[in-house]
Amino acid sequence: MNTEASQDQTVPETTGVRLRQAREALGLTQQMVAERLCLKVSTIRDIEEDKAQANLASTFHRGYIRSYAKLVHLPEDELLPMLAKQAPIRAAKVAPMQSFSLGKKHKKRDGWLMSFTWLIVLVVLGLTGAWWWQNHQAQQAEIVTMADQSSAQLSQNGGQSVPLSDDNSDPANPVDTQAPVANSQPSTPTENGTVPATSSAAPADTANNGVNTTAPQGTTSAESAVVSPSQAPLPSVSTAQPPLPTADAGVTGTASSADSLVMNFTADCWLQVVDASGKTLFSGIQKGGATLNLSGKAPYKLTIGAPGALTITYQGNPVDLSKFIKANRVARLTVGVE
Repeated sequence: MNTEASQDQTVPETTGVRLRQAREALGLTQQMVAERLCLKVSTIRDIEEDKAQANLASTFHRGYIRSYAKLVHLPEDELLPMLAKQAPIRAAKVAPMQSFSLGKKHKKRDGWLMSFTWLIVLVVLGLTGAWWWQNHQAQQAEIVTMADQSSAQLSQNGGQSVPLSDDNSDPANPVDTQAPVANSQPSTPTENGTVPATSSAAPADTANNGVNTTAPQGTTSAESAVVSPSQAPLPSVSTAQPPLPTADAGVTGTASSADSLVMNFTADCWLQVVDASGKTLFSGIQKGGATLNLSGKAPYKLTIGAPGALTITYQGNPVDLSKFIKANRVARLTVGVE
């Protein structure tokens, strides 16, 4: 008998045995404990038999044991040493496997995510490059088409810029023609024998010419023929006639300056300017550093191949081309609309 008692005392108590003994001391059944802890009866049975469920984490298993211990009034300090001997063996075998498998899954998922991200980035870059290239090609083709059309129009009309140069050169022609007349005035009296020394000799020459025309009444026809050319330019060299073209030119100058269009070019640029009457004032390519001053009937219709290559001033005020420069496209605008 003493031998059997000593053998019973040497049997180590486990967590499940202590919980079962405490439950039986309180007169509770496994069903009653399961209902109070909101657990299954099979879970209570596994805890008392020191069995750990394969699909149950060790953290939850320890929590169930602590709740069971509080229910049967067992101190937690008494169960912790027993629980430390049972749980670590299982935790040491399971935890590394779980962490390794989770790490492998994370790496695999991250690899797929990075590959998908790079694929999206490459597709976006490719589409952006294709879109830019198509717009660039379309813009270049449009500029070439407009240049061909303008050259064809100029060839059919015989050049629209020629009337502009004629208008600018007309006021200068009277000045050039008057200068020789003024120079021919002194030469005529020298042929008649007078000597003009200074610029004030013109009235004296006129008086001498008058004397020469009245005194020799009986001279030959050859002498009268020599005198008549000297008298013919006298009405043309009147002091009233030169101001008249000057006044007219001043009026046209002020009228044209009111609707003047000045363009300063910083780079080569194709340009076409049409006024309100439908006249093409300019159509072609201007070099960088050039300045173009046009006058016509407002408003003006402008077509500019490269808006960033020039600045426009109308009536002394700058014309805003920023929206065309930002869009990087051909500018079509009307200047001078009231």
